[in-house]
Amino acid sequence: MKNKLILFDWGNIVESHQTGYTCYTGWNDLIEACGYKYKEDTILKEIKKYKICSIKSVEKFKETYKLMQKEFNLNKSFDEFIKLHKEITDKIDYYKDVSDYEKSLKDKCKIGIFSNLTIFDKERLDKQVDLSKYDYVFLSYEYGFQKPEIEIYKIVQEKVGVKPEDILFIDDAEKNINTAKKMGWNTLQIRGLQLDVIKEECEKFLNK
Repeated sequence: MKNKLILFDWGNIVESHQTGYTCYTGWNDLIEACGYKYKEDTILKEIKKYKICSIKSVEKFKETYKLMQKEFNLNKSFDEFIKLHKEITDKIDYYKDVSDYEKSLKDKCKIGIFSNLTIFDKERLDKQVDLSKYDYVFLSYEYGFQKPEIEIYKIVQEKVGVKPEDILFIDDAEKNINTAKKMGWNTLQIRGLQLDVIKEECEKFLNK
């Protein structure tokens, strides 16, 4: 089964989007700390248009932050924003049991993370789960594309060297799953709180 690969999304699979201090709470607190009183349930809905998870360099992110400053009337400098980002996002909860299960699969197959994250998130991710334990780590900002853009799926497919039918991709978002299906990958749309189902489907994939 070592010729098989299971790719896990991060947000809402391992990182908490539902319980405790969530990603959404963190971003709301971050932008509010920068002076913006958001009206939506989550500021992330408004920030998505900036595609911050596909920005490859700090300098480019700085340019994007200037646009965000103007739109949301943010009163913090870029350096202050980055400092606050680290302080606040470091508090986001994650499901250690899911992370532990992922790494337990390494004796059976290859494992990887495939996630939309900003250039400032990798340090936190590494601290929480130890990225060296994974065979592959695909973070969107490193490639200049983000899910569900098919370009980043093609990059992943080329780099792993595994047949499409031998890949299982686990993600919570339907649009991300749909692109994976176009690639011919096996898919599972689910959330990290459903670990029992994740385990069941992974075993089915590995044993077929």
